[in-house]
Amino acid sequence: MSEGDEMLTDWFRLIVDLERSGYKQAEIALSVDAPRTTMLGWKQGAEPKHKDGERLIDLWCRVMGKGRDHLPMIAALDWRR
Repeated sequence: MSEGDEMLTDWFRLIVDLERSGYKQAEIALSVDAPRTTMLGWKQGAEPKHKDGERLIDLWCRVMGKGRDHLPMIAALDWRR
């Protein structure tokens, strides 16, 4: 990765982190007010709408006890492959 590469939230890893912390998929979806199938789409690579992504990030921060600066990220070039 070179300097200046765009970084994106790694939604897959974010959701997996929540699952590994004991949250079931249905609980994650309910916590962010989204259908379970929509949340599964995010896990498979779909990009959540801004407000949904913010809710998911807020949940992750609370559950993991970390700030936004510790979000799992992926280089935009890697994500597109």
